[in-house]
Amino acid sequence: MEKKEKGFMKYLAGLLCLIIVVAIFGGIGSVMGLPNMLNTVMKTAHDLLLNTVFYLMAICVITGALGRIFVEFGVVSLLERILRPFMKPLFNLPGVASLGAVMTFLSDNPAIISLAKDKRFSTYFKKYQLISLTNFGTAFGMGLLVIVFMVSNGFFVEPFIGLAGAFIGCIVSTRIMQRFVVKAYPAYKQEDAAVLTEDDNKESEAVKETSFFTRVLNSLLDGGKTGVDVGLSIIPGVLIISTLVMILTFGSTNGEYTGAAYEGVQFLPWLFGKINFIFEWLFGFKSPELMAFPITSLGAVGAALGLVPGFVEKGWADGNAIAVFTAIGMCWSGYLSTHTAMLDALGFRKLTSKAIIAHTIGGLVAGIVAHWLFVLFVLVIGGEPAAHEGSAPKLAKSITIEWVGENQVKVGDRVFTDEAGDTPEEDGSLARVIAASLLDGEQNLIEAGEKVDAVEYIEGAEVSDASRESLLNEVAAGFKMYRDAVSERHFGVPAEELDEAQSLELDNLIPYKMVKEEIVEKPAEEVVEPATEE
Repeated sequence: MEKKEKGFMKYLAGLLCLIIVVAIFGGIGSVMGLPNMLNTVMKTAHDLLLNTVFYLMAICVITGALGRIFVEFGVVSLLERILRPFMKPLFNLPGVASLGAVMTFLSDNPAIISLAKDKRFSTYFKKYQLISLTNFGTAFGMGLLVIVFMVSNGFFVEPFIGLAGAFIGCIVSTRIMQRFVVKAYPAYKQEDAAVLTEDDNKESEAVKETSFFTRVLNSLLDGGKTGVDVGLSIIPGVLIISTLVMILTFGSTNGEYTGAAYEGVQFLPWLFGKINFIFEWLFGFKSPELMAFPITSLGAVGAALGLVPGFVEKGWADGNAIAVFTAIGMCWSGYLSTHTAMLDALGFRKLTSKAIIAHTIGGLVAGIVAHWLFVLFVLVIGGEPAAHEGSAPKLAKSITIEWVGENQVKVGDRVFTDEAGDTPEEDGSLARVIAASLLDGEQNLIEAGEKVDAVEYIEGAEVSDASRESLLNEVAAGFKMYRDAVSERHFGVPAEELDEAQSLELDNLIPYKMVKEEIVEKPAEEVVEPATEE
């Protein structure tokens, strides 16, 4: 009887697994279309492998080599002695762990594992402390990149408020993870993470007897080899988890699914939009779309940073949002895609769920602390800090239209002729070129990700007023096509069929103006033909 029950439970578990998998991918496929979903999954995973995993592997190799150099020549021992008074009371870690924080801050999460797998580094830790390095190191992952990116987008004070929030979140995450481990495995509190054997000491002494150049070379190569092993171990987590998170987070291309990489169904933003009042109180978010950043940070903080310029351009991201983004982006920094691989590399995969729970709490605390620190800061200075221009390239740019001859204009680098009898609706007309470029269409007159905020006219050649009027009308027709396309995408009808409230909403959806109305509506002056001799 007992065997039958076990067999039944096994089949029931398999049935439930099948139902869940079919429900998830069936739901995604019903929105995207099965071929598009499969293409998106494969292309996203392929792009992650080439542009993320190999990038992380390179980081692991470099930091592994650098870490081995630091261990070999006593930098680790020096840091242990200097920082011991600070690390122990805050993180319950030996001072040498600060080296891991510095290296992950300068690079990415897996750099901590390159150090942890070095036996001479891990001898400073008890086993439960070594396991908690996964949470400790992740909380500083890509920190320098995040801060520099936020500063380059026009925010100076807010990223450092976010850094303080990430620091608090790291303390919370690390301490909770240590409690989880000790509660599950009490013996780990007393067990050393590693013990140098007599052979290790002999090897170390033998190495020290070699020349300086040989010690440097051996350290670089051995550390780099460790980095390669770690880079290979993170592949499954990044490809599987990040791909799923991104498909559930991102949207389609111009409202249509093409099977391209990083398309998705936007389920997670929709879900969080239903309970945005919670995040408005916790994080100060004024728009549910801002939750896309924390959600994306679960899989890859680099991808999340790509959302920031658009948020800033649309006016969604204020100083408070940037502080919270920095805190959560640093603290989480794609931990869902790396925690499994990092703990697997340490040999403690069974503790992955506990590490994820602890770090989820730590990231939320980081965001909450950053929000309330920003509120306090604003109260102290009596207003939000002024944003500077920043060094990042602006997303908006203009389409330039230059008259180059009678009935001819130059748009970008291409010259178009307004043929007699052409209508704006015909393929290849100037109007269609303008509309397509605004919609990032096939003409590719503007680079991917850029937006157009105006049309600039340049008097490049003497043309008749009649030609000028014709071309201006083409531009106006192109702008109308663009407005109609946006309107039909959001409202299902052309712009001219919208009521007053919907028209206002449409204007807000379009974050830039195409053509100055006074230029387009300027009546053509009467063309005076030169007098001819009889």
